[in-house]
Amino acid sequence: MEQQTFESKDAHRSEPADQSSARAGLAPPQGPDAGITASAEQIAVLAYGVQKLERILRRFYQLAVAVVAALCVGLFIYAGGAVVMVVFAAALVAVVLHGAARLICRVLPVRQWVAVVLFLAALVGGVSVVVHVSGPELVTQLSHLYAALTHERDALHAALDKNPVGHSVLNHMPRFFGGNQTSGPLGSEGAGGSMDFAGSMTNVLTSTFGSAGTLVVIVIAGVYFALSPHLYANGLLRLVPTRYRGTARELIRTTAHVLSAWVAGQLLDMTVVGVLTWVGLSLLGMPLAFPLGLVAGTANFIPYLGTFIGAVPALLIALSISPREALMVAGLYAFIQAFEGYVMSPFIQKRAVSMPPALTILSQTIFGAFLGMWGFAFASPITAVLLAVIDHLTTPLPEDEQV
Repeated sequence: MEQQTFESKDAHRSEPADQSSARAGLAPPQGPDAGITASAEQIAVLAYGVQKLERILRRFYQLAVAVVAALCVGLFIYAGGAVVMVVFAAALVAVVLHGAARLICRVLPVRQWVAVVLFLAALVGGVSVVVHVSGPELVTQLSHLYAALTHERDALHAALDKNPVGHSVLNHMPRFFGGNQTSGPLGSEGAGGSMDFAGSMTNVLTSTFGSAGTLVVIVIAGVYFALSPHLYANGLLRLVPTRYRGTARELIRTTAHVLSAWVAGQLLDMTVVGVLTWVGLSLLGMPLAFPLGLVAGTANFIPYLGTFIGAVPALLIALSISPREALMVAGLYAFIQAFEGYVMSPFIQKRAVSMPPALTILSQTIFGAFLGMWGFAFASPITAVLLAVIDHLTTPLPEDEQV
């Protein structure tokens, strides 16, 4: 009787385990180690669920950090747009000087600051020689180009002003381009004009120093950045908490590498476009071929849209000659644009920074709306840096989660 009672109790004790195993979708345990095996399987399932939840939360946290950082940077740029753009321009100058100094250090056993000084001396000497040899002719051609463009702008303004639609268009164009709008892109209603800080600093940069003074400040600051880049980088790292300094150090290095690659690619692209434009316009018999090529190469600093900006002066001068000449010039610029877009850009992007064309144009529109001409000019390098930072802070998507 006692043995039967114990057997019945053991049977009742084993029923919940069997039922729980059946409810969990597992086979009923068999053998002495069946209960241990079922528990191990359940623990493995729970551990996999916890790991998957941790991955999801980690990605959400990284995305939230990236969004908050981007918003903070955007607010800071919006509040003091002109000042930030001047600092960024100085950083680009420093990147150019630092890259040239590294090339010199590979050839000559000198320190970096000595290489920077040597490059600056060679650059000033080369510019002095060019100015001494062809300076008067270049100044004459540039003055003729300015006079021709001013005449064509006034003629186009007079033609559009007679039409109601054209008059409305002129009211929304800045006066610099022949319109009737008095406020410039960096004036009181420009980048962050509603904020006292942005307005005061912009007035300092535009009225006190002027454009030439701003360029001088950019060049001098860029030279000092290039002479001792580690001093300023280490100063920034000291402001970062200790546990985040490793990540901040990697971000600084990533930013420097991206800017160096972007500047090198753009300088090559600008040189090729300028030379092709100069040669093509000379073959077509266009006047002022060299300054027009110089304008086209300089405008190509702004990807995609800069090509159209550089083509406007040549088309205006060609229209003053004949419609046939304008068609030939338009065909030349279309050929250069196709060569730059389908041959040069893929070659440069393989070794420099690759950005989607739609994102490049959208960034130019957004930064131009907030920061005026400064943001429009520096939208591409800023976007390249932001993409590199986001790519460094986030993990790539697995193939099963991609769209």
